[in-house]
Amino acid sequence: MLKPIVSFFEAKVRNRYVSILAAYLVAVVPLLGVLFFFFNQSRILFGELPSVRDRLNNVATRSMGWFDQQFELDPETSFNWISENILSILDIPLGLLQESFQSGTTILANTVLIILITYFMLLYRTAFKNFFLSQVNPKYRETTEQLFSQLQKLTKRYMIGQGLIVVILGVLIGSGLWLIGVPYPFFWGFLAGFLEIIPYVGTTIGGLLPLTYMLMVSDSLWQPLAVLVWYIIVQQLEGNLISPNVMGSSIKVNPLFIIMGLFLGGFIWGVSGMILALPILAISKEIFRSFDVLVPFSYLMEDGLSRKSNVFLDEFDSSQYRFFHVFFEEKKDGNQESKP
Repeated sequence: MLKPIVSFFEAKVRNRYVSILAAYLVAVVPLLGVLFFFFNQSRILFGELPSVRDRLNNVATRSMGWFDQQFELDPETSFNWISENILSILDIPLGLLQESFQSGTTILANTVLIILITYFMLLYRTAFKNFFLSQVNPKYRETTEQLFSQLQKLTKRYMIGQGLIVVILGVLIGSGLWLIGVPYPFFWGFLAGFLEIIPYVGTTIGGLLPLTYMLMVSDSLWQPLAVLVWYIIVQQLEGNLISPNVMGSSIKVNPLFIIMGLFLGGFIWGVSGMILALPILAISKEIFRSFDVLVPFSYLMEDGLSRKSNVFLDEFDSSQYRFFHVFFEEKKDGNQESKP
């Protein structure tokens, strides 16, 4: 994703080392600043969460007291149930936050390592490209270079589109939260926008955080409910109007593959893998389109798969699109060559 920025500076200064450093100053340093802002602001906002535990205890106790009166339950049993179950749930996010703050050194070390690896990948990118081209039959090199160009355009479109979505969601959600009366509305809005980079998981967390915060600090119930309703409305707008028009259809992947990608990415690389899951899936889909035997897989990954169920029997019902046909043909050819 940094390659277009490096290429822009390379065309100006004609020096790859300086261009990479300039790209870091333009893109990476501001990004790290934004991440630090969100981390620091989150620490301030959630630093008082343990003191709110007593308030939630009182709210839960009053609610269970009402149920006791209505259904003639034992008050002592209800209180013990609250203490052992409901309030213990609060220890989970508090523990995660505490562990996140304590692992700051690890995060810093990984960030430095990623920056160094990215630097050398940008520095040696021409050598990597030529290496891959040398492994391809000369008659296919032009097609391979076109594939590289398509992948570069895809990642560039993803980066720009994702940035626009973050800004749109930040302004849209922040404005709604400001009207509702939520403290730090645009912090919550842009936090939700950044978390949207992780499909489904980030979107859910982006809505639950301000909802939970308002449940803790609001004196009325209408504000948390309004926050929930507003997030549902915005997510419908984002899924059906904003993302399709900003990102384009080439990046859209059906939910089944996104969920599997999130699971595998999270299992292999943690949060970083979940962030990279969608662009990797989109790139894989584009690569599959370049090989006849893999074209059906690319359509299998597309969004709106239920409306395209017949495409496999209508357009891809021939030997050149059959994956196992490659192995069977190779075996068949090998047998034929072995005959005298």
